[in-house]
Amino acid sequence: TEHKGLCLREGRLVATNLQGVNAEQEEPISVVPNPHLERRRCPLIVGIRGGNKALSCGTGPEPRLQLEEVKLLDLFSSGDAAVPYTFYKTFGGTTHTFEAAAFPGHFLSTAPQPDRELGLAPRAAPGSITSFYLRRR
Repeated sequence: TEHKGLCLREGRLVATNLQGVNAEQEEPISVVPNPHLERRRCPLIVGIRGGNKALSCGTGPEPRLQLEEVKLLDLFSSGDAAVPYTFYKTFGGTTHTFEAAAFPGHFLSTAPQPDRELGLAPRAAPGSITSFYLRRR
């Protein structure tokens, strides 16, 4: 399989091929634990830009992934208000999945094609990639 990186384009996180000169566009992911949810499920508040923007599933009836201008450390101490920003991380062999705490059964996902936006999808959705390789920086 092909490894992609995440980059920020027009306010959206996009999974794309980041090699050579494009590698510097990779957007590092920041995480802090959500201490208000069940620890054994590894609840993480996920964001970018050094923890100054957070990924949110929204609060509507359907999950909709978006970036919000909120600090991860502010969410760390905000109790139930942090649930839309929280993902349960599961490690399976060499990859990780991230299930939305606010929308069980929906996972961070992208498509096999390059330059596709990061979104949310059921784990078994056709054409969706829900398993990710992570590397520590």
